[in-house]
Amino acid sequence: MDEKMHMPFHIVNAFTDRPFKGNPAGVVLESDKLNEKDMQKIASELKCSETAFVMEGNNADFRVRFFSPLREVDLCGHATIATFYTMEELGFVRDEHFTMETKAGILGIEIKEGAVFMEQAKPVFRDVNIDKSRIADALDIKVGEIGDLPIEAVSTGLFSLNVPIEHIETMEKIKPDFEKVKELCKSSGVGSIFAFTFETLNEDSVVHARCFAPLYGINEDPVTGTANGALGAYLKKHGLLKSMIYKSEQGYEIGRDGTVFVDVSGDKVKVGGKAYIALQGEVNL
Repeated sequence: MDEKMHMPFHIVNAFTDRPFKGNPAGVVLESDKLNEKDMQKIASELKCSETAFVMEGNNADFRVRFFSPLREVDLCGHATIATFYTMEELGFVRDEHFTMETKAGILGIEIKEGAVFMEQAKPVFRDVNIDKSRIADALDIKVGEIGDLPIEAVSTGLFSLNVPIEHIETMEKIKPDFEKVKELCKSSGVGSIFAFTFETLNEDSVVHARCFAPLYGINEDPVTGTANGALGAYLKKHGLLKSMIYKSEQGYEIGRDGTVFVDVSGDKVKVGGKAYIALQGEVNL
C-alpha cells in the first residue's frame, strides 16, 4: 500500500465474561481497505486461532472474513461472537438482529441478554471409515476409551470429526500426537477432531469437549463455536439430547474454560455465548 494505514484491533475472549478465559479472537473492524494479503499478515501477527475482518455487506448487514494464522477459513463461531460483542460495546450496532455474509453463506446474528447468538450453516453429515485404533493412537488413549456412538464428520460451516469418549478422566489425559492428528484430519476431509463426553464438570453442562485443529495452525482450540454447532446437529440426529437447548463446556484442560450455548430446537442450529474485550491496539501497515 502506498500510504500508511493504522488499523485498530481488539483481542476478545469469546464464550466467557472474564479475562484470561474462553477463546481469544482477533477483531478488526472497518476492514474494507485491506486486501487478502494484509488480512493474512495481520492474522498471523495477532496469533489468535482466528481473526475476523468486518466489512460493509453486499447482500447482508455486514461481510466478515475469517483468517487463522495459516489460512482463511469459511466460518468461525468464537470470532463471530467476539466480533458482534465488540461492535455492540463500541456502538457500531444498536439493533438486536443482523445478517452476516460469510464464505459459508449468509447467517443470522442475534444479541440478547448480554450474549451473542449466531446461526450456523445447514448441517451436513458424512460417514467416515476410520479405524478406532488410528484415532486412539493419534490421541494417545486406549481404543476401549472411545465410545460406541458413530464417529461422524459433521459441518455447520466447517467439518469436524466427532469422537465420543466414555469418561471425563480420559478427556483430561489426552495428549495428542499433532502430526498424527493432522494426517487423520487430512484423510478424513475435516479441519479438526472434536472429542466429547457426557460426563461434565458443571451440573448445568450437557457435554464436555476438546477440539484439536493443527491443520488450522492451532493444536488445541480452547472453546469452539462451529464444532459445538456441528456436535449439536449430530446429537439431535442421533436422539441423544433431552433438551434441544443446552450448554457445552470446553477449554478446562488448557486453563481457558468457557461455555457455549447450543440451540438445536429449530430448523437452524444456533450457538452463542458471552465475551470479554481483553486487549486493544493498532497495526501499522
